[in-house]
Amino acid sequence: MTTFARRWRPTLSGTAIAVIAAAALLAGCTTPSEPLVTFPTGGPSPVETVRNELHGPLRIQGRDLVDADGRVVLIHGVNSVRKSPPFITPLTNGQLGPSDTEYFNEVGYNGVRLGVWPAALMPAPGVVDTAYLDQVAEAVESLEAAGIWVLLDLHQDSFTGMPSWATPADAVNLSEAPTPGFEVIGWAASYTSAKSLRQWDAWWNNEEIAPGLGVVDAYGVGVTALAERFKNTSNLIGLELINEPFPGSPVVSCVIGGCPELDALATARSTELTNSVRSVAPDMPVWWEAESLATMYSLPQMTTAGVTRGANGPGVGLSFHAYCWDTDGGSVAEAPTGALVWCNSNFNRAFDNAAALSDGWTAPRFLTEFGASFTPLNATVPARLADEQLVSWLHWTYPYGSNRLLPDEVEVHLVRTFAQATAGTPKFQRFDPATGRFTYRYVPDVAVTAPTVIAAPARHYPNGYVATVAGGRITSAPNSGRITVEADEGATEVTIEVRRA
Repeated sequence: MTTFARRWRPTLSGTAIAVIAAAALLAGCTTPSEPLVTFPTGGPSPVETVRNELHGPLRIQGRDLVDADGRVVLIHGVNSVRKSPPFITPLTNGQLGPSDTEYFNEVGYNGVRLGVWPAALMPAPGVVDTAYLDQVAEAVESLEAAGIWVLLDLHQDSFTGMPSWATPADAVNLSEAPTPGFEVIGWAASYTSAKSLRQWDAWWNNEEIAPGLGVVDAYGVGVTALAERFKNTSNLIGLELINEPFPGSPVVSCVIGGCPELDALATARSTELTNSVRSVAPDMPVWWEAESLATMYSLPQMTTAGVTRGANGPGVGLSFHAYCWDTDGGSVAEAPTGALVWCNSNFNRAFDNAAALSDGWTAPRFLTEFGASFTPLNATVPARLADEQLVSWLHWTYPYGSNRLLPDEVEVHLVRTFAQATAGTPKFQRFDPATGRFTYRYVPDVAVTAPTVIAAPARHYPNGYVATVAGGRITSAPNSGRITVEADEGATEVTIEVRRA
């Protein structure tokens, strides 16, 4: 079954935490605070669950993801990546079955990052397994019926998931032992092994695996087949080319000062793959990841200038990740001061670097992984930053461990009232998990006739909610789980507030 996948992360000792905390105090900094919060008691809530409506296809337009009605769409949801046979999440309860999609609608999730296993998709160079594509299509169609947007994620971890033919012949028998000194970071130290470094160097250089056929060229055959199969799919967020590609040999320079030469190679590989997609799906959103140490630890230098443009431009967005404390474990407890200081810095750096890169592209950024922990800190800060910066997100991972459940103290930060679709330009969004209070402002666009939609999950409103609008009117039923709003004629701004009854 799908469980927590262990992520790249810094490992702090108690001594390191103390040093960071002392440094912050000596510098006169205000130590951040993240008190534990949980859902309110009461109920059963009168708030009625309403299935999300899909008005696809989605397209990248400037810095926004927009639907067929021209509304700006924000995504909140989960990852679902199956790393064992059948390499696609089953449509059974406890995985992605009816009870799971019902839960998604209850809590306001409207998106899933669905893992596609490259080794299953591309069993041999230039060969695509159409039966596997059928399984992916079945999952996508099931999520569409449930009102869920889907991001197709070509997923690998430490080259696991990549086809065997993508490993160069001279790397097959190399050591898989981590480089000495890296063991402290856990499983991800395997990325630093002699075998992994050689695999990634071959990838970035598109080394030949057969006469005239580079490894990325062969990979592109599968990417193109995936795009061809789903080019007319109305619930697609897009296609993510590869998950967390590792720097390879330049790893140390990437950490300590950036690696522009690698960024140039990453740009070339991503451009080649995107143009392959464009050959069959001219406007399909394509999502790039920079090398896996960005954006948390470095600001990558990549450009979409070479991408074949569709009707709305390159159609490329940035996928980024943000992890910090107690990943792949943790417990319900307030994080120590040092972790708070470190993680606030780490998360802000990830968001800032992602903003700098995507702004340079005039493209959206998408937080496609965070969390992976039962410690609330890993959800509190990223979810709050995403609200403040109007960034879509997908939490890692669903099902949530062996019993599928997250602690309430974590889930309370993920189950949020938020603007799923905006008939205009979003300006401000804030949600307080402790009080359930939500405020949203947008500038209406008279050319968009579909309503603005706010997800209002029942768990935050045990006695229902009170919603008020300035500059517009509510058109949904009282205590609907999807609040619909239309702007007043001539309104220059609409403000929506929701609070507990």
